[in-house]
Amino acid sequence: MQRSDVIVVGAGPTGLFLAGELALQGVQVTVLERLEEPDPTVKAGSINVASAEILDRRGLLPGAEEAQCRLLAAAGAFAGPPSDRLIRDQLDRHGQASRRFPVVGHFAGMLFRNDLIDQHDPVLAAHTAVADGVLVPQHDLELLLAEHCARLGVQVRRGVDAHGVRSTGADPMADADVMVDTSAGEVTTGWVVAADGGRSAIRKQLGVDFLGTGPEMVGYQAIADLDDPSGLNLGWTWTPRGVYSYGPIPGRILVGRFGPQPDDRNAPVTVEELQAVVRDVTGTQVTVKGLRGRATRWSDNTRQARTYRCGRVLLAGDAAHVHSPFSGQGLNLGLGDAVNLGWKLAATVNGWAPAGLLDTYETERRPIAAWVLDWTRAQVALLRPDERTAQLRKLVGTELFTVPGVMNRVVALSSGVAQHYDVADEALAPVGSIVGDVELARGRRLADHAHDGRFVLVDRTPDSCLAVVARGLEQRIVYLADPASDASLPSLLVRPDGVVIWAATQDAAPADEAQKRLDAAIRRWAGARCAQ
Repeated sequence: MQRSDVIVVGAGPTGLFLAGELALQGVQVTVLERLEEPDPTVKAGSINVASAEILDRRGLLPGAEEAQCRLLAAAGAFAGPPSDRLIRDQLDRHGQASRRFPVVGHFAGMLFRNDLIDQHDPVLAAHTAVADGVLVPQHDLELLLAEHCARLGVQVRRGVDAHGVRSTGADPMADADVMVDTSAGEVTTGWVVAADGGRSAIRKQLGVDFLGTGPEMVGYQAIADLDDPSGLNLGWTWTPRGVYSYGPIPGRILVGRFGPQPDDRNAPVTVEELQAVVRDVTGTQVTVKGLRGRATRWSDNTRQARTYRCGRVLLAGDAAHVHSPFSGQGLNLGLGDAVNLGWKLAATVNGWAPAGLLDTYETERRPIAAWVLDWTRAQVALLRPDERTAQLRKLVGTELFTVPGVMNRVVALSSGVAQHYDVADEALAPVGSIVGDVELARGRRLADHAHDGRFVLVDRTPDSCLAVVARGLEQRIVYLADPASDASLPSLLVRPDGVVIWAATQDAAPADEAQKRLDAAIRRWAGARCAQ
């Protein structure tokens, strides 16, 4: 293998999207993946709104919408007259002309309910453009991202296992090239990103502590051929032995059982093992006749790496944090890592990164991951099968979640649109937030101008006076003149990862003060201007 600027270990969603971000900025990147082919194993069944917006800003929303259409068609055929609320809500809403926030997901098996959502809530109303692109199974997403990487010329080397890394300098933390030991031989690179999963060989070889809490349940997920599944309920069901979910796609079964872990967690899941667990948890005598692809075994092991960086080696996705798969937060958390890290690492490789920029990857993403870990721990606690927990679950579902505004807040948190970063000393809304839908004149959208991964500056001043600020930074900043008839609409500067780092309305502050803040934001995040 030839030397590349960056080697990404792992061709899951995190690794593939990160590789695409680097390639957009002209970085030579190679992805190493131990599997010969993309893994068809059933995993996450959807992405959240924040992840769909990440795809939208890179021009990948049409592919996500096609995946959602396929899933809904399969779910509709499977369910007949839909009885599961998630299927019904999605089928009823799908194809409507009015844009609404997509209400998809659950908390501890309690489905988010459209009838409890106030669609006029400004937090949700600012994130509706991707409503038809969230029901994207992980396998479909990986294929979409693989095609994206191929178009960008990213080299994905499948069947290559990365065993470990070492610095070419005397000090393992030195600013020196990295040697990667692989099954295809040694290769030298400038940087390594380990996106090789929760059992990351790179993280273990580096000796990075993986701190957290051990598991109290074991779960299984599969697409199975079941003999007479009529005794199974569609959707989520709690039982005295655990919890299970059946559907919405044909044959999909997820089972979680509290108790000891299997003796060999790495052993393949057999039909007999899956059938025994399904019967135990569901209380039915359903027979598993066969598996379509591999079944997965998982737990609520919940941990976070002590550090996300060792010299020129960084951790991302499950290599940096693991938790139970409830709500599919792991996939979304990994995509968030990738979009945050990608442009920062590219700026470092390309030599224009402001001082300390790469360090903000960990300072920004660690708190988000820590919150998600607690979010999933809380769900596991509510899923415990004892009678006291059942009463607590009933109270949360029937009393707390039905209080006006509560479901909106829970959905906003789960969908990722409530994320916030400390990116400015004077953080006035929407600074620090994910940008969401920004419509421009003549039917344009901000997301349409973010496909190449640059910053986006939307100038809504009457005389387009901010053009001079972006001069000399054209390779890093897309400038959009969009004079606003409404003085309350702000001008915006948005990072490549969709975070608003500056905003100002015409009537909120003196023009010179607003421009000074804009200059400061550009220096802090986009670096010095190129020589004229």
